Amino acid sequence: MKLKEKLTGSLVSVSLAVAGCLPVALMPVHAEDYSDTEYWYGQCTKPQTSADGVKACEGFKAYENERRQRLQQSISDFSSSISSLEGETDKVAALAQEQKALAEELSAQISQKEAAIAEIEANIQALQEQIRQKQAEIDAWDAQIKSRMRHEQGNVGTNMLVDLVMGASDLNDMLRRISGIERITEDDQAQISRLNELKAQLELSVSEEKRLQDENAAQKAELEEQKAQAKQLEDSYNQLVAQYKQQIADLQAQKRSAQADMNSIRDFVITSAGAGSASITTSSGFNVPVLGGQYSAGTWAYPGGGIHLGLDWAAPIGTPVVAPANGIVLYAANPVPSNSGYLGNMSGYPYGGGNTICLLCSMNGTLYAFSFAHLSQEGMSVSAGQSVSAGQQIALTGNSGNSTGPHCHIEVVNLGNMSVEEAIKRFSSSADFAWGTGWGNTAGACENKGSTPCRERPEIFFGS
Repeated sequence: MKLKEKLTGSLVSVSLAVAGCLPVALMPVHAEDYSDTEYWYGQCTKPQTSADGVKACEGFKAYENERRQRLQQSISDFSSSISSLEGETDKVAALAQEQKALAEELSAQISQKEAAIAEIEANIQALQEQIRQKQAEIDAWDAQIKSRMRHEQGNVGTNMLVDLVMGASDLNDMLRRISGIERITEDDQAQISRLNELKAQLELSVSEEKRLQDENAAQKAELEEQKAQAKQLEDSYNQLVAQYKQQIADLQAQKRSAQADMNSIRDFVITSAGAGSASITTSSGFNVPVLGGQYSAGTWAYPGGGIHLGLDWAAPIGTPVVAPANGIVLYAANPVPSNSGYLGNMSGYPYGGGNTICLLCSMNGTLYAFSFAHLSQEGMSVSAGQSVSAGQQIALTGNSGNSTGPHCHIEVVNLGNMSVEEAIKRFSSSADFAWGTGWGNTAGACENKGSTPCRERPEIFFGS
């Protein structure tokens, strides 16, 4: 064999045995706890630099598959539970809360998948560029070493290994040839070692590109599967809402009709002190109170049937809510998280309202009480007793209390020619958001009652 072929051939056939010289991966070699999914998504959407890293990511993928299967089983169980309730209202709230937890988990998984897909695609592009650069560097090193070998072999004066041993004319000639071979190995040892390392890295990069391409396809397929799960869960929940919304509304009305525990809410209710000097500059019309979104349910009845005493204004959580007119805050409390609502959740005051505000306003000399329910815990910027101006931001929309999605529930009670002083004194003693009009029927509607206080349809003030 030619000396050139013997030495350069070893450069072309590089073994991955040198991969042990690569940097140690930052992730655990054998991870047993994959519960921090955000961390593991971050790690496994990047190219791995060791076989241990690849193995750890394979373990995470198996963990994620099991998690998706468990969630699917929970969704199926949820659907089965609805059909077996048979009117047991006391179990509806627990089931609705279960649905909320499932929906939040599924939403988190979908968000992680979408972020992972974007990260993988960006990393694939970067990896392809790294592969191109590594290949160019390998080609340059390979050409340089081969050129030096040819030069050194020319100095040795022979290309045949047998000539090296048998063809020397004397001892001095043999030593000269051996010295030339030593110069080749000494001069190029570091370069050959670097070249072997680069080739090992290149092979790992190429295999990682394929792994990421496969992972990207798998993530996209799983994303579509999870979106289908979300649709299945939403459909089941809508079935639950349709079946039990009126029963939950009746339960809420019963609770609201009971005497309020003033001691528990006193800190959030206006006091009668200073009521005699309180005044409101009357407005000529009302501003639209929610700056975005649209009507989702009108006053007196839900689209699917059942009593509904106000207007539901569907809007994403965090949409500004403003004072419809100049006024005074009668009540403001935000005791529960912004997105904690579910069917049958009786948190907040009035029961089921979640985070709520009651506002006393005047339009064309007539006094009105506006109430806003299901608000966000964050962004509530007013407190009881505070005066506000028309258009001033008072809160943000949320999904709190007895709520099946992000929206603001608005009720309007017409107080007629009641004075501001009388209204403050009355509310401070009872905290009655209904002002005596009741909760379980529409008998308190202005068109039915014929006297004030009575309930108005908010739509008449903001357009229908």
